[in-house]
Amino acid sequence: MHNNNLMVVYRPLLLTLLLLLNVMLLEGITAGSSENPGQALTVGGIVFHDVDKSGVFDYEVDIPLEGVAVSNGREVVYSGSDGSYNLPLRDPSVIFVIKPGNWMVPTCDMNLPRFYYLYNTEELSGDSFEGLPPSGSLPSSLDFPLYPSDEPDTFQVLVFGDTQPRDDREIHYIAHDVVTELIGSDAAFGVTLGDVVFDDLDLYDHINRTVATIGIPWSNVLGNHDIDFTADDDHNARGVFYRTFGPSYYSFSYGSAHFILLDNIRWITEGSERYYRTGLGEDQMIFLRNELTRVGRDTPVFIMTHIPWYGPGGGFYWQYEEEKNELLGLLAKYPNTVSLVSHHHKHYHLFLDSEHGFPGEEPHHMISVGSVCGAWWTGAPDEYGIPHAMMSDGTPTSYTKLHIDGNDWKLGWKAARRPDDFQMHIHAPDEVPVDLLGQTNVTVNIFNALPDAKVRMRIAGEDDWIQMQMVRKDDPIRVAALEWERNLEETAWRPLSGLRHYGHVWEALLPDDLQPGVHVIHVEGNDKWWNYSGSRILRIE
Repeated sequence: MHNNNLMVVYRPLLLTLLLLLNVMLLEGITAGSSENPGQALTVGGIVFHDVDKSGVFDYEVDIPLEGVAVSNGREVVYSGSDGSYNLPLRDPSVIFVIKPGNWMVPTCDMNLPRFYYLYNTEELSGDSFEGLPPSGSLPSSLDFPLYPSDEPDTFQVLVFGDTQPRDDREIHYIAHDVVTELIGSDAAFGVTLGDVVFDDLDLYDHINRTVATIGIPWSNVLGNHDIDFTADDDHNARGVFYRTFGPSYYSFSYGSAHFILLDNIRWITEGSERYYRTGLGEDQMIFLRNELTRVGRDTPVFIMTHIPWYGPGGGFYWQYEEEKNELLGLLAKYPNTVSLVSHHHKHYHLFLDSEHGFPGEEPHHMISVGSVCGAWWTGAPDEYGIPHAMMSDGTPTSYTKLHIDGNDWKLGWKAARRPDDFQMHIHAPDEVPVDLLGQTNVTVNIFNALPDAKVRMRIAGEDDWIQMQMVRKDDPIRVAALEWERNLEETAWRPLSGLRHYGHVWEALLPDDLQPGVHVIHVEGNDKWWNYSGSRILRIE
């Protein structure tokens, strides 16, 4: 594995000679010309500590950096002792620096990282939105500035599932439901795991400026609703995304961890038919293989993509069998990888093992983080006009926070506009006749609990705890909300739909010896990460 320690070069005379040499080598960064029709297209430049923060390499002030990875979305190379790199260049492509730990890249006024160069000789666009215009001539040297940053090994990352607004009004929901309580967050950065918007790509500016008020750098994964459906191929479908966010897949390090953001949407056109399938493609598979090889087995790697590898109801979403097998085999070689996904608008943990066809000795942990927009902003609005949008598994609108401490990590979950300790629904009848006590269940939905969590309940004043069992059952509170809406003749809001259970519901019968009166049910749950607690009051007749 390459030594990724950065070496700075200070000698001005040497810098001058190296710069002249680099210019001589790069003046012709060209594809085949009339003189050299078979010459391959290449690109090169310098990675440097931007001392004067000008964004432009100045050999008299700035310091070239050795050992920084740079990629074209396929190959990954390191900058040399003079800070220079050289890569093959395809048309179209994105050249980007892979941010090392303890360095940061520039950000724009919307806190979006700017660490790349878009190269395309023709416009990339569909018919519905303004795409990416041609990039024009390459610069003689394609340089990447970096800035020193004190990055501790203990830090937090905000992770949003589908924000997915249809219009400006739904962006206001996001602002009031989630973003406002996060302003001034001490998280290192944030990521939205795709479906940043809901087909209307003109909303990118509004949603980006809203999320930017949190005040931290923010990255965005491409989702199936983030492309132009009128485009003829993958690249043209991504024109608006490229123009707004840069590459649709890339990686970076922060502290002790490495993050790989992947694009697993393949846009297919067959005559007049246009649709997407789940897959990475050859270039991205090569990039992923290069990155995992480069960072090694010991580094915690968080893979962030939109569509899950595998559905909790059974079956892989991959339509490309050979690529799927290669992907699973690659993940199996690096057991310190974790996948964070969204797309389903449900929150669950899935451990891929041999029963799922995963070839690793240890299971691969995949987490569907739910969604900021919940069930697509459906359901009755509250007193503030915001739909409750409870997801089909009973999970409220929410977001997650990734806690990283060296090689250890855990995922926290936060319901929008709720206290931190609101982590469960407890369902039981308001009133229970004495003769039905031993036949009446208490049902608990602990939204973020791991599948092996231990859950128990106790009636206040009683000594004995009652162990609760995981059940495959819909959240009764979500069931009631759905039934209530279906019984209305019409609604002024988009109604809820669907029910699914995803492995975080537990149940137990009430004791049959309780006396009439008002009782408090206490519920406790714990897994390797968190302790959960909640209470509910019921009356026994």
